[in-house]
Amino acid sequence: MVLLALLGGRVSYAQCNTAAPVTYYITQTSPGEIYRPNGSAWKGGDTIKITGTNYSVVEFYGVGGDACRDLVIMPQTTLTTPNFRIKGNSHHIKVWGGNNLYGIKVNGGPLAITKSHHIWADNIECTGGSIGVYCKQDYDVADTETWQPGYTMTKIKLTNLWIHDIDGEGFYVGHTQPDGVVYNGVNRVPIRLDSVEISNCLVERTNWDGIQLSNARNGCKIFNNTVTDYGLLNLGSQQAGIILGSNTNADVYNNIVSRGTGNGIELFGYGVINCYNNTLENCGYDNTSNGQQTIYASDYVTLSESNSKQTVLINNNLVKNPKPSGAIMVTGYANNSNPSTIKDNRVCIVAPPSNWLSLYIKIYTVGSTITGNIIDCNSQVALPVKFISFNAQKIADKTYRVNFEVEEDVELDHYEVIMIDPTTKKEKVLKLIIPDGKLLGKKTYTQIIQL
Repeated sequence: MVLLALLGGRVSYAQCNTAAPVTYYITQTSPGEIYRPNGSAWKGGDTIKITGTNYSVVEFYGVGGDACRDLVIMPQTTLTTPNFRIKGNSHHIKVWGGNNLYGIKVNGGPLAITKSHHIWADNIECTGGSIGVYCKQDYDVADTETWQPGYTMTKIKLTNLWIHDIDGEGFYVGHTQPDGVVYNGVNRVPIRLDSVEISNCLVERTNWDGIQLSNARNGCKIFNNTVTDYGLLNLGSQQAGIILGSNTNADVYNNIVSRGTGNGIELFGYGVINCYNNTLENCGYDNTSNGQQTIYASDYVTLSESNSKQTVLINNNLVKNPKPSGAIMVTGYANNSNPSTIKDNRVCIVAPPSNWLSLYIKIYTVGSTITGNIIDCNSQVALPVKFISFNAQKIADKTYRVNFEVEEDVELDHYEVIMIDPTTKKEKVLKLIIPDGKLLGKKTYTQIIQL
C-alpha cells in the first residue's frame, strides 16, 4: 500500500508570505560544517538547498516558514552528516531528502528535533548511532519554555525514514518521564508533544526499542511502519517493537512488527486507543520458555495531567507464533481502565490447545468484550512494495499524473493509492491494475488518476 497525500486548499493568513518562492543555496558556515546559517530572509514557500555532500554537523536554529507554506530544506544532490539538528523554536519546516532515495543520510548520530513545532522529516536514512531519531526537549534551567507548560512541540511528522543498525532506540520521540524529574531538589515537568505522526518508516536492527512515542498528547498516529529485528540486546524495558508510551493518545495501525526479544506493541497511553490491522510475527522471543507478549497494554497513570481512562480497542490484528506469555494481554493493573474490546484478531499457533483462547488472550479489564478471535495460519504477511520515488502532478481539476519507480522486481496484480482530497480532506482508495501483473525494478510507471 502506498500513501499519497495531496495537500492543498490551506487557509491564507495575514502573516503568511505571499511572495513568489525563492530557492537559496547554502554551503559551509565554517570548515566542514553548516551551523546555524543566517535564515532571516527565508520565508514560507522558499527552498533551501544544501550544496556539498559531507558535513560534520548541520544545524538550523530559529528558522521556518509560516502557517500557509513550509520552508523546505533539502540537499542539492545528496547529503551525509553524523549530526542533523532542528532546534531553537524552528517551525513550519520540511526536511526532505529530495528526489534521491534517502537523499539525506545521518550516519553516526541522530536526526534531532528539539523545542520546535510543525516539523516534517521525510526521505531520510539514519544509521550507526545510539539513537536514530531523537525528538523531545529536556529540561534546561536557563530556558523557562522547557518547563511545562511553557511550550508544546506540536505537529511533528516523521515519514519515509529508514532507521537501521542503531545501538539504542530507533525512534525516541517524547519524554519518558511525563511526571517530571528532580533538578536541584525541584521537580520539573517536561514539555509535551502533540499531533505526532510516525508513518511509512522502515526500522531494522535496533539494539533497544524500534519506535517509542511518549508524552505526546492528542491526534497522534503510528501507522504503515515495518519494524524488524528489534531489542537485539534482549535488555529488559528496552526491547519493544512499538511503544505507545504514557501520557499519550494515539492510534496504532497497519504496522508490521517481527523478530524481536520484547513485546511487539505496547500500549501505555490514555483515552481511546485503537490498535488494528497490525501484523506481528515471532515477537517476545527473549530466550525464555514463556517469552513476552505480542500485544501488551497497561493503564499507566500520569499524575501531572487529568487524563481519561484507558480504553483499548484491539481489532483485526494478525499475530503469528506468539510465545506462551500471550498473543494479547490487557492488564488494567492501575485500575485506570474502561472495558476493552478485543475483536476479530487472527492468531497462528502451531498445534493450538483446545483452550488456546484463554491461554493466549488475557484480558483483565472488567466488562471487556472478546469476540471473533480465531486460529488462522493461512494469512500471509503482506510486505510493502518499496518505492524509489512517488509523486503526483496536477494536470487538470482533480486529475493527477502519478509517477513511481520500484526498487526491485515484484509480482503485483494491483496496488492501492490513498488519495486525500485537498478540498474535503476525505480519503479515497483507488486500485490501479498493472497490465502485465509485474513491476520491474528500476522502471518508471505512470498512471492517471481522478479524485
